[in-house]
Amino acid sequence: MPGFALVFALTHPLSAQEVIELPAQDSFMVGNAVEQYRVGAVLDGRWDAFGEIGDLAFDAAGNLHIFDTQALRVSVVDSTGALVRQFGQRGEGPGEFEADFGEMLRMAVLPDGRAVVYAWNRGAFVLFGTDGEYERTIRIAGGSRTTFTGMQALPGANAVLATSPVLRPSAASAADVRRRAGSSPAFRAIERFGLDGFLATVDTVVAAWSPPGEPAGFAPQLVIGALPDGGIAYSDSSAYAIKIVSGNGDPVRILTRPIRPDPVTERDKALFIDWRIQFERSYERELARLGGDYADIAKEMANRNRRRAESTVFYHDIPVVRDLKTTWSGNIWVQRRSTELATAGPIDVLTSDGRYLGTYSSAATPMPAAFGPGGLFALVERDRLDVPTVVVKRLRPRLR
Repeated sequence: MPGFALVFALTHPLSAQEVIELPAQDSFMVGNAVEQYRVGAVLDGRWDAFGEIGDLAFDAAGNLHIFDTQALRVSVVDSTGALVRQFGQRGEGPGEFEADFGEMLRMAVLPDGRAVVYAWNRGAFVLFGTDGEYERTIRIAGGSRTTFTGMQALPGANAVLATSPVLRPSAASAADVRRRAGSSPAFRAIERFGLDGFLATVDTVVAAWSPPGEPAGFAPQLVIGALPDGGIAYSDSSAYAIKIVSGNGDPVRILTRPIRPDPVTERDKALFIDWRIQFERSYERELARLGGDYADIAKEMANRNRRRAESTVFYHDIPVVRDLKTTWSGNIWVQRRSTELATAGPIDVLTSDGRYLGTYSSAATPMPAAFGPGGLFALVERDRLDVPTVVVKRLRPRLR
């Protein structure tokens, strides 16, 4: 279990946590959710003709916020799927967002129903009231180009948790993160942002383990979820080890299953390199179609990306855990690796106190994009024309 003992030995006393080993055998579940509604139109002109769906988030009343990062607009729907309100638009003024940075925007909904959008290009959070009206912009000190790929509102607090590693471009910012974490560069910080006032407070809750050598191929992901009591569940290693900490970062328990990571083979490396090249080529083809200077840029990108892919540094194991999300009641959904390189595997459902509730096969359900109160969760589906539809379901009581 590379790094597993090291992380806690260096950051927390081991005596403060318990280790719970969950069953090795999967218990598959079917038919445990009932569809409530779906929204998403093929034809333009309707309010739910979405361009590109970014984040989804529920409020305490069960209303779902849908962030269209192409239209730069948030649509709020009630428990029946009816439109309640819309807010946000293109522009550079208060409560507006620049079109060029839509894919870098992140959204969460605070416990009191206010929506917060992180604008990467501004290094700031944009706060909207429960009526959708712009309230204020909250800067991160020195936060220009601070990057994270997801965030979740913290229960009972005017704060959000970054659910991915937080990246900063400058050496000074990185040094500050290490200072606050009390750690070496071998750690990845789990960060919480307080949203009172006009300047966000930034707290490093956990210094999570980071694989040495910065491998790009099969590196263990840092995946994070907030728990109802203010604690955090996360995975940072190649092993099946879900770590639970309190709101101040003290270790509580570790949930394990005896599912070991597979060693990376030469075939795995070749498949990864080919997949990475093919992924990059899709963007290059789009540029080439524009012709002129764009075609030359596309050719240059193709050569550069091929060289970068061929020189990929690989981790020695294929991590067991691929993704993690938490529900409003404190359950933890853990998505495991698949036998296919680019596809998702089965999902385990655990309780934060250490019980295994069962496993969904990869065919039964994808990982939800958002969870809500009363067992609600939301997914994004796409048809043959790649038109997105938001589907909302409700879990049966045992799994909420």
